[in-house]
Amino acid sequence: MIQSNVYQITRTELARLASEEYLAQFWWFVAAVPAFGLVAIIFADGALRVIGGMAVLWPFSIPARSVVSTSKSSRLFNAGCHVELSDGQIRFIGEYRNGKRLRYTVELDRIKEVRHRRDMLLVRTRLPGFLPIRANAFATETDRNAFISEIEASIAARGEEPAVSGDQGAPG
Repeated sequence: MIQSNVYQITRTELARLASEEYLAQFWWFVAAVPAFGLVAIIFADGALRVIGGMAVLWPFSIPARSVVSTSKSSRLFNAGCHVELSDGQIRFIGEYRNGKRLRYTVELDRIKEVRHRRDMLLVRTRLPGFLPIRANAFATETDRNAFISEIEASIAARGEEPAVSGDQGAPG
């Protein structure tokens, strides 16, 4: 079993990560909608011009939607949690809060990739979503590398190419 130390991620950090992930995955959509909006504002009349205005303003709603979409998971990460990897599962186990302990389990076959983003490991799932883990939450670099290797092996066993990438200042 590979286990991390307890780490916390604030609600604002989680919302920022969600916004960044959304923009990274759907950049083409985030670029196309305001472009359509500009064309509609310039060339259209009436209701289509109003829709174009909303399309131009739409990207500004991404941070607010990230706050809303991460509100439930922020309870787990804000209170502090640790990660355990064993038996083909990643378990996020929260610290006790009001006599309760939040838990979230993900089967390794639901994992698409692991990415380094700044000081985080982002475990991306096959469904649109991600699970953040502080890279420095592991006791040693060997533990962190073993965690990543276990996920890579699971991805490779499915016949997929493991995609572990570092960007924006990967740790280590």
